[in-house]
Amino acid sequence: MNGKLLFKWIIASALGLGVGFVVSIQTGMLFEFGFNWEKHWNWTGQSVDQDALSYLSILLGWLLAGVILGWTQSLILRSYLKNVAHWILATVSGFGTAAVIMDWPLIAMGVLGSIPGPVEPLIFTVGGCTFAGIFQYLMLRRRGFNGYRWLLLWIIGLVAGVVPTGIIMMSFETLSISMSWPMELFVNGMIVAGTAALFSGKALFKVLSIGK
Repeated sequence: MNGKLLFKWIIASALGLGVGFVVSIQTGMLFEFGFNWEKHWNWTGQSVDQDALSYLSILLGWLLAGVILGWTQSLILRSYLKNVAHWILATVSGFGTAAVIMDWPLIAMGVLGSIPGPVEPLIFTVGGCTFAGIFQYLMLRRRGFNGYRWLLLWIIGLVAGVVPTGIIMMSFETLSISMSWPMELFVNGMIVAGTAALFSGKALFKVLSIGK
């Protein structure tokens, strides 16, 4: 695998999760505030209502994030996979499953949206991408690709990505550099997914190249 391909994979993954994270939250606010964009961009965090619409909006937001991440990654994978739609579907399925398993219980407890600290961003970035990776791995395995090592490195990279994310966020705070919440989400998603792609990219393309 050449460095140029790895760089493209990192950028595709980073941008996909960064944009997907913002879109997921904006989807929930669209359900809550409609087209009152002032509330969208000035949102400071609050508990999500315990109603059917909240469960639906959270699930839809995570599914859309999966579509975006799966699509950006598929742009790089289309030379290796005959049908990249399967990759996108696996990514969406992973994020949807993660939403039901991790976010829905928090809605039921009445705490989603108001948990202090970086807990909720970690649930989305590390948790969502872990489930996406598992579904992507299962999809690849059904097609004869042995991606176990890639999946392991992907998950390790997701966890490792929390470190530079925390350092950068704390550095901004120390330097009194303020960012809007959408930019914070974008940077968070970019760093975590970019780190995971860096850790695991060579392993993934090695598997895909062997199976071509």
